[in-house]
Amino acid sequence: MKLVRPILAIIFFWISFFAFSQEKTEREVKVKPSQVPISAKEWLTDAFEDLRKPKWYLEYSQKGKAFEAKFSKNGYLYSVEFDSLGNLEDVEIEIPSSEIPPETWTNIRNYFSEEFKEISVQKIQRQLIGSESDLEDFFDEDESGRITVQYEIVFQGKNEAWQVWEGLFDEKGSLISIIKVQLRPLDNLVF
Repeated sequence: MKLVRPILAIIFFWISFFAFSQEKTEREVKVKPSQVPISAKEWLTDAFEDLRKPKWYLEYSQKGKAFEAKFSKNGYLYSVEFDSLGNLEDVEIEIPSSEIPPETWTNIRNYFSEEFKEISVQKIQRQLIGSESDLEDFFDEDESGRITVQYEIVFQGKNEAWQVWEGLFDEKGSLISIIKVQLRPLDNLVF
């Protein structure tokens, strides 16, 4: 009997870990620029030279802590994510579906129709990934370099019941990953 309890505890732990790792949970807290790593602020200033006072957030998720700068530029909402040390992770730009190449959008819609009875898209972001220098050149000098483009789509999907999902699609519209989203109403700040 003494041996059964530790084994059951280990089994419960692994089942719980697997179950929770299949859902995305985030919490954002606004922070002062003085709390953000200098390297993150410097990269943002170099890449977006005319940027005025971005809003900074500390994001807690299952991946750990990250800093995020949010701002508006040329009618688009930007979100630039840095790891806890200030290293650039990605840049996301909120876009309408009309800015996704037609063939890519068709492939994404085909995925939705195959997997869900109904869907309602809530947000689409063009996600740009690359080295810090390539991304800086992309924004500062309009050089495309070696930038990877992906599309992060937050949507409600219905099969048996409605659920919020986040799907990540590659440049051609093929699914990379999908995860259930668990957001508490005030954890993610809208600016």
